[in-house]
Amino acid sequence: MSTNGKSRDRHATLGVLIGAVAILVLATAPSISAAADVTPFVPPLPTVTGPITSTATNFPFIADGFDVFGPVPKGYVEEEFFFSGTGNLYEYTSTGIEVITPCPASVTEGSDCMGIPYETRMLVKRPANPAQFSGTVIIEPLNPSANFDIAGVWDRSRDYFVRNGDVFVGWTSKSVTVNTLKGWNSTRYAPLAWTYAPFTPNGNSGVYDGITFDIAAQIGRLFKENGPTSPLNGYNVKLVFEGGFSQDGGFVFTQAEIFNALERMPSGGPIYDGYVPGGTGGPTGSINFGLTAAGSLAPTDARNEMQPRDVPVIHTNTQTEVFLGTLGVGYYRRADSDAANDEYRLWEVPGASHVSNDLDDAVINLQLGQAELQGITPAELPAIGCTHQEFTPGPSTGIPGVIDPNRFPFAYAANAAFDDLTQWVTKGTPPPNVPRITLTPQVLTGNIVGSTIATDSFGNAEGGFRTPFLDVPTATYIPFDTASHTTLFSGFCILYGYELPFGGSELDTLYNNHGDYVKQVVQETNDLVKNRMWLQADGVTVKQMAAQASVP
Repeated sequence: MSTNGKSRDRHATLGVLIGAVAILVLATAPSISAAADVTPFVPPLPTVTGPITSTATNFPFIADGFDVFGPVPKGYVEEEFFFSGTGNLYEYTSTGIEVITPCPASVTEGSDCMGIPYETRMLVKRPANPAQFSGTVIIEPLNPSANFDIAGVWDRSRDYFVRNGDVFVGWTSKSVTVNTLKGWNSTRYAPLAWTYAPFTPNGNSGVYDGITFDIAAQIGRLFKENGPTSPLNGYNVKLVFEGGFSQDGGFVFTQAEIFNALERMPSGGPIYDGYVPGGTGGPTGSINFGLTAAGSLAPTDARNEMQPRDVPVIHTNTQTEVFLGTLGVGYYRRADSDAANDEYRLWEVPGASHVSNDLDDAVINLQLGQAELQGITPAELPAIGCTHQEFTPGPSTGIPGVIDPNRFPFAYAANAAFDDLTQWVTKGTPPPNVPRITLTPQVLTGNIVGSTIATDSFGNAEGGFRTPFLDVPTATYIPFDTASHTTLFSGFCILYGYELPFGGSELDTLYNNHGDYVKQVVQETNDLVKNRMWLQADGVTVKQMAAQASVP
């Protein structure tokens, strides 16, 4: 492969641990109890190399300021580092987790499913001036669902992080995405090593992916201690949060629920100060990624819901995850809690979709990453194939009368979640409680066989995290689509949302005049900001949008 980042090689395809930790057994490797369950330990620090030199022809994948991506935010620096170490492969037991035993013959690295070597990379976006640093580091295990890195947390909340002066760290979190990097730029990424076995009918491409949780703990400790080898050495780190969306949201959910209690700082305290899993129906159901049949969570396992832990969690979901839950895969719903060992919030945001264009970008970053991987311009992107998208080359766009991808700003709820999490940790101020999206039992031949999302007369979901986009509506927001063409990415159509704008006559019926519409938007927006469900800056944006809208 060439070293200019323009390769056209396509790699993209589609126990219960309850309570705070009372006694910590601190070591540099997992301690195994008599029942074989892992007990708390201190993860080793990884070895860090970098920053890796970048040029106009040799640069990091999906980095700002290169190729198809926009510039680095003003006042920020983005650098790439490599880091390495070893991790273990785990599986669930009825009471916790254990290092996989017996270790399958397919695991040839390390010894007895322990000490599996890796070298991966991270992108660090930081204020150039340490004095502008907020003290908060957000770490995301980059999403590998398309087999290339997707920064779902950064892509939605970048404006908030930059306004706040936060540091964002995104790291390549699965063997397949390391393999993709090495194929995209074989020279730059030659040092990376995370053994990937291509899928075969009788094989498992994720043989070594279960070490991702140990890696997450190691990189968290690296930034929490912020010693000489940390990319932020010299910056005053106060808080380290982990966030993720979609598949990596499931990683973060699992990190919070399971590994938070097991992998600890040398002081005995938690590595991460809080977690924001998003776009996920719960934990990674098999933490060994199918390496063994043992340990997959049954639907009735309590760990499908977030279990108690000693740091807070704000779980943020779009309407898509609720919709998927009505199809029989949603076991994550549980009550909120302010208990000291179980601080938890669940925010379900009606109108929001799993794949969306929250910030109304010309091209969403998901598609920019696809273009960079293939060495093409966004105009050359192949069509995804969803029913409500034009089947033409280039960035996704809706068919006549449809806006696609959905522009509902789930980002505003995500921004508030990070801000509220900070206040919860530093001031003890609990975030607001939000009702769940309303579900209606589905009855077949007299028996309840599931549920559907209750909708209003406009087709928008009822209940949940209410916003003026649904309470003062100008469109119907659909959180999923179907595929009308079979393409490389058409399997993602169920995650794409779109919106159906109201016509002029419908808007005339709803609102007396433009001032009436704006007044209603402003009133609800002010309430959301007052209740810490939206941030002031995002509220200003919404009010400006309403003032400039042609409604009615």
